[in-house]
Amino acid sequence: MTKSSTIYEKQFPKWEMPTEEEMKEIDVAGEETEHLTFEQIMEKIYKDVVYVLMPERREEAKAFIRKAISVSELYEMDIKIEHHFSHISATYYFDYSGGMKYLTDVIGMADDIAFFGRKDHKYDIVMSLDFYTHAEYRRGRRVQP
Repeated sequence: MTKSSTIYEKQFPKWEMPTEEEMKEIDVAGEETEHLTFEQIMEKIYKDVVYVLMPERREEAKAFIRKAISVSELYEMDIKIEHHFSHISATYYFDYSGGMKYLTDVIGMADDIAFFGRKDHKYDIVMSLDFYTHAEYRRGRRVQP
């Protein structure tokens, strides 16, 4: 029987929901809720955001697209690749499965990854991989990639 040992472990404190009474205090103490239009919300989000093209990533972006398509074709996975202003996204649609090592290369090339479970979709999982073509700065601080 093999024995295991812990090399590193860290536990974070759990966040607890405020009680109803605390919520009432927050509501009373808070400012009046501001109702914004979609355009106003988007303006707030992108205020003080600057995008800087990274031409040195052009070839890597092409390789990312080729790899995403290759994985999709080889394993017959539905995919949608989109070019956004600041990045390219490759979105895969698939069902739960074990042994998905074939995704490691394309995931390794991505700058960001997101998983979505959608009840209104015919697949169990939607995985979106983003590859940034532009550096994103918010209030002078680089936030992507």
